[in-house]
Amino acid sequence: MHAGFKDELHAALTEGGRLPLPPQVFVDGWYLGSAEEVRRLHEAGELAAALEACESAPVPKGCAGAQDSCSGCGGVRFVPCDACSGSCKVFVEDKDEDGAGAFRRCPECTENGLVRCPVC
Repeated sequence: MHAGFKDELHAALTEGGRLPLPPQVFVDGWYLGSAEEVRRLHEAGELAAALEACESAPVPKGCAGAQDSCSGCGGVRFVPCDACSGSCKVFVEDKDEDGAGAFRRCPECTENGLVRCPVC
């Protein structure tokens, strides 16, 4: 969801020398496999064992309990940017003579037009 993590993800995926196709599943920094491999683990009854050592994610603030999701983001922890409505562009009026403006990159959000949920 953020360009800052692309290098880390690319390094983790290319450890074996080849770049696998997404989606790829990681659990606590450990490479679990592709979507097909995860499905195979589930069907073989091995997925639960692979996830057993994982800690549960903390319940975000604003959530009543582990089964409830955040009222602001539904538990995904990101929402569309209020400044640009998720478009990543804002109109800025120039202060010169003609008063014309231009669209600029929104300074508030990620390259995907998202900001962290203000509720959780």
